Amino acid sequence: MAKNGDLVYIPAETMLVKFNKDIETLDIPLDKTYIGPAPLKINKLKRPQYLLLVEEELVEEKYIKVFYAGEDWCVQKKDVIFS
Repeated sequence: MAKNGDLVYIPAETMLVKFNKDIETLDIPLDKTYIGPAPLKINKLKRPQYLLLVEEELVEEKYIKVFYAGEDWCVQKKDVIFS
């Protein structure tokens, strides 16, 4: 498995997402449905790229964080090819 600092392959048409970090699940009433943090930005890759893995196991272990265009972005693990 890849570790922080490794390059991971992200295919074209993959969605990169930035989440709202300010939402706390404790602030949501128990009678309301909560499905996860709200996305603030979405970016679709136009071409495949190798990106730097910054962090693993985010948002219920469904996402990883990669470094793209000078910023940290989240991408679904199912869309990433680990070498």
